Amino acid sequence: MASQVIPMDDIVERFETEVKRGMMQVAIMCLLERERYGYDIIKSLKDGGLSVEEGTLYPILRRLEDEGLLASRWETTGPRPRKYYVITAYGKEVRSKLLASLNAFGSAIGRLEREAVGG
Repeated sequence: MASQVIPMDDIVERFETEVKRGMMQVAIMCLLERERYGYDIIKSLKDGGLSVEEGTLYPILRRLEDEGLLASRWETTGPRPRKYYVITAYGKEVRSKLLASLNAFGSAIGRLEREAVGG
């Protein structure tokens, strides 16, 4: 039975989606050393080269908050209420571990890539 060849664009898109899911939570945790609200987070991520939609951002923020990695507060003064998020002390510890893990993966991939191209 012959296997079906999946188009390269589909493979790359699936890979990027899977990687982006994990990377996005780390990126958000890096941004939240100071309080930020949703639109500000989206803009900062976009400015940093990571685009995210509201429908993706808010579930991540809720999950990180539920896990104790972020804290939030409502600001109701001004033209519209805004929910501000900031990383917790526990979140900083977890972020440090996640960043170390990402760096280790990056180093390992770099070594494997150099071996693959004969370096």
